[in-house]
Amino acid sequence: MPRREPTIHNPALVVTCPRCGSVPGALCYDTRGSRLPEGRVHRDRAAAHRDRKTA
Repeated sequence: MPRREPTIHNPALVVTCPRCGSVPGALCYDTRGSRLPEGRVHRDRAAAHRDRKTA
């Protein structure tokens, strides 16, 4: 069975979070180290996704 990359449903998860340091594909974490609710990302990460340069 071939392996494939996981599907990312939130486009902002493509970039690294400048606030909490979550890597691309991982959910953001709050100040206590708990994951944010499913599908939620920091505003800084959403802005970084909007402002990124496309190739």
